[in-house]
Parts: sequence; C-alpha cells; structure tokens
Amino acid sequence: MKKVHLVCSPELILLITKTLESEGFVVSGHHQTIHKFINGFRSKEVDPSAIIVMQGGAGLTVPINSEELLGLMVLIRKHLKRTRLIVQLDELLQEDTEFIRSMVNMGIHDLQFTQNFYSDEIINWLKKKKSTRDFYDVLGKQKPSLQGLFSKKGEIKNNEVSDTSPPPQAVEVKSLSKASISKNQTTQTVKKQTQVSTKSTVKPQQRSIQARSLVSEEIVELDEVIEESPMISTNQSSVGGHIPLIIGISGVGGDEDVGAAAFLIAAGLAELGWKPLVCGDDRAEISSLEDMVFSGEKEDASSKMFEYEGVTFIRRGYTWDISELMTSGFSHIILWLDIQQIRKETNGIELWWNTQIPILVANGAMWKYELLKEKLETLTDYERKRCKLLLENGHQEVKKKLKNDFPEIYTSLIPNHHDPLYPDKSAVDWVMNLLTVEKKLLRKPVILWGIAGVIVFIALILFAIGIATVPDSSITLP
Repeated sequence: MKKVHLVCSPELILLITKTLESEGFVVSGHHQTIHKFINGFRSKEVDPSAIIVMQGGAGLTVPINSEELLGLMVLIRKHLKRTRLIVQLDELLQEDTEFIRSMVNMGIHDLQFTQNFYSDEIINWLKKKKSTRDFYDVLGKQKPSLQGLFSKKGEIKNNEVSDTSPPPQAVEVKSLSKASISKNQTTQTVKKQTQVSTKSTVKPQQRSIQARSLVSEEIVELDEVIEESPMISTNQSSVGGHIPLIIGISGVGGDEDVGAAAFLIAAGLAELGWKPLVCGDDRAEISSLEDMVFSGEKEDASSKMFEYEGVTFIRRGYTWDISELMTSGFSHIILWLDIQQIRKETNGIELWWNTQIPILVANGAMWKYELLKEKLETLTDYERKRCKLLLENGHQEVKKKLKNDFPEIYTSLIPNHHDPLYPDKSAVDWVMNLLTVEKKLLRKPVILWGIAGVIVFIALILFAIGIATVPDSSITLP
C-alpha cells in the first residue's frame, strides 16, 4: 500500500483522505501549511517514502511570490532528496518558464497547474508520474536540430533516460587556501462532487538572469532552520533559501578547449565574490588539477569535492545529480558537458538545454567559419536566441560576420588569458558582462576580518582607558 502525506488546508485534508483510503492509499500524515511541514522534519512526522501531495500556496501570503516558493522547495529537497512531490500550482505560473525550469531541475516534475482539487484528479496525479518530457512545450523539446549540432556526422546515440538515481553521497569538501596554493492525464470523469477552490491569485514574476544572480547572499541551511527554532512561524513571509544559476557549457565541433572556458568563467565568478561549482563527466583536466593542488597529500576517499582558489570542483569518478546540486548552496553551477557521451542519468542534450544559460564554445578562426555556420544553421531562431556562443581564437571579423548572418545569437570572444584559474581584470569584467552579474560587496571573509578588527580596536581603547585611569603610586622610603 502506497503512503501519501498531505500538505493542504484542513477542508481538503478531510475531503481527500477518505477518497485516497478507498483507493488503497494510506495517509501517513498531514500538515496544513508548508512551514509546518518543514518543521515536521525534526519530529520525524514526515515519512520520506511517502508521496507528498502539496497545495502550492498552503500558508503563504497572496499573491504568492514564486521566488519564495522556490526557496521553500529548496529546503524541502535538502531533506527529501528522492521523495516524489506532487505540487498544485496556480494556472498563471505556467507562463513562468524559469520557475518551471528550476522545479524540474530539482527533480520536481509532478506540477499540476489548476486552482481546484478534484478527488478523481488527485488519484490520476498519483498514478501517472510526470517527467521532463511533459514540459517540452514550455522548456523546449530537444529537436533533431540540436542533436545534429553536436554530432560529427549529424547523428547521435540517444540513451535511455532513467527515472532512478543513485543514492546521494555524503558531500565533504577538501579545501586549500590561496596562501597555501589554495496537464497531467486528462480523464474528465468527475464522479464526486468534492471540489474546493484554493482561491489564490498568483501573479507570475518573470525573473531575469540578473535577478537570479543577485539573490540574497545568505543561504539558510535546513538543519540550521530546524535547530535554531523549535517552530517556524506560519506568518513568516520567507524561510529563506537559494536557487543557483545553472550554466551548461559544451563544444560545437569537439576540438574546442571547453575546459578552459569553464574554468575561466568559474574563476571570474570567484573573483567577484560568488561561490561557483564546476562538475563534468569524467574530466581528466579536473583530475590533473586535483593532483597538482594536493601533490604529496594522502587521498581522502570520503571527499566528493575539492576547492581551489574559491572554485569548487566535483572530483573525477564521482557521480552527481542535478536535483542534488540545486540544493547544495552554491551560487552558480557550471555543467561541463559532452553531449555525445552516453550518460547513465538524464540525456546530455536535455541536461544542457534545461540549464538557465546554455553556452556553446566554438573555434573562432576565420578559416573555420563556414563549418561553424553550417552547425549554427541546424538550429532554429529560438534555439540560437537562447544560447550564448563563445569564440576561442576568435577575431572581430568573425564576430561581425556572425552578427550579420545570425543577429539573434549572442556572440562573445573569449579573452586571452595565461591561466584560466587566475583571470585578470579584463577577464573578470568579461564574465560580469557574459552572465550579467555584479561584484559582491560583502563577502564572508571580509565580514569576519571586519569583526575581528572591530574587536581588536575596542580592546585597544579599553586597554588605553585602563592605563589612563590607574592612579600614580608613590613609595616613601624610611
């Protein structure tokens, strides 16, 4: 018997429970608001093996802020990494592409856009599990044109997309500082008259990439939220949370130095004060970097990641899952992908295309322009408009020709760099323009040093006052 946990209003809980039990489901628990549901993690009130049916606006202020809802979903995913979530949402949110993209990347595919709850429909939601393919009309289907772009012969092997994922591994980061070389199935047979309207008016907010990058610096960890307060106030407007910007980067022809571009972008973000993560599929360059950084040190088999110069890398040979990375606390996640490589999990093209910023790296030499042009012609205008094209060894003449032939695609020349992990000011400015990000003014190290300085300053003042107030003592000799 399958277990179901309900997160909705008291009226809905009463109406739905009887229907679910008559269909063989067991209601293992229920909460009236999302905040109370999150608090239920501490008291073990939530069974991770149960299917969660959630009213998207339960306990939230109206109109619902999509960023606030995403932050709550991050907190939920931190604890329920593999639990199936069915979320009812207002129909207007179907227009918010980036909201849907973030939910799908977190592994939340069962999105039901409706304002009403019907008992029969909820049964259909439980029986029919959705996948990324159900959102191709919103996110854009991976057409043969995209497959032809990354295929040397216009063909590519399509691997099966598996719904099962390996269990999450414990994430430990070994770090080296710089100083030390640092709609669902439509069966409109409403037999029961149990209908309740959610009465929530959601105003979708189209979030730009810049707004996503400039989200609040504070990342609220789920364990900290639960430990610091025994009960989260239901009137709290926002629990907190953070949605990283997902960047997918891949080569066009197969002979480009995609790794250098990925490292340059990551290092530039680190210089700007952000917290980037780079992960790739079996990349020898990442392994070589690790060997160089930790030369002579004993390998820590428990570490899944390592950090160097402010950039975190997933070690070679370790598997990663995008839904897990979405809740990892990083500001930017750079997926270094090889589209032609067969992957065990999500199809490479699908994973690359579902990122917020899909980037193509191509050789910008003039003598290779016709080959690049043939590749780009396989894409539709929409696909070219959504991608960013980076040219290595590029020239302004090539960029001008691309602007004339493909005015809809964003093209940029990768700046010259001696070492992509140590970008100069011009390279950092290039990253700022490429991703539309700004420099963080307040960084945690700066704040810590500032606090330490204030403490030392106050201590010196007190010490000086103490000396000044000590009375002079005179000794009278007999």
